[in-house]
Amino acid sequence: LLRYHARTGDKKALALVTGTLRAMAAGGICDQAGGGFHRYSTDAAWRVPHFEKMLYDNAQLAVNYLEAYQVTRDPELARVARETLDYVLRALTGPEGAFYSAEDADSLPPGAKGGERREGAFYLWSASEIEAALGPSATLFKDRYGVRESGTNILYAARTVEETAKRAGRPVEETRRALEAARLKLLEVRAKRPRPLRDDKVLASWNGLMISALAKGAQILDEPRYAAAAERAAAFIRSE
Repeated sequence: LLRYHARTGDKKALALVTGTLRAMAAGGICDQAGGGFHRYSTDAAWRVPHFEKMLYDNAQLAVNYLEAYQVTRDPELARVARETLDYVLRALTGPEGAFYSAEDADSLPPGAKGGERREGAFYLWSASEIEAALGPSATLFKDRYGVRESGTNILYAARTVEETAKRAGRPVEETRRALEAARLKLLEVRAKRPRPLRDDKVLASWNGLMISALAKGAQILDEPRYAAAAERAAAFIRSE
């Protein structure tokens, strides 16, 4: 549809694509703390995902967001693409540069030493966990990401940064910086939890999708480290 829009100028096609991409990026199907996308949503609002993460999904979605950014120049679309690529480099990349296939949906709950794995345990937050991790920044973060005071939460973008700033009576850029610092802090805390199992098989076809996505990311976002990662993976595929 993006290419159709490029050929025809059809604004309805562009609105359909970008509206869907923005809705997905705001939902729980997108990992709001760590970047990347879960395998699929179980509801119409993209709110509740099946928590497995697949290499091929994230490769192709990164390309979608990159191309949508090229058309719209919306920095939020570029941000989602960057965080998706960064997730793959952080969590699905082997020591020789090849890309692993997936991360499982299930993991042990935080603090558990054994027992039954639960779907989404790695990704869910209680309000008290967020407050303990973020201190004074917790109120701002909870407002932005729709955190309820009871039960566990799947983070989703309940409000835009601009809406969150207005409700807090703070400048937008100050709010953006505070939210990003809070996100990185939660990512640091989450990294100490028991991780989902990783499927570390290396498939040439799926690696090809990720190599292509990184090459596009290097060009469109002017990010040399994405080109370097693509080159390492391509060298591994060729040799192995």
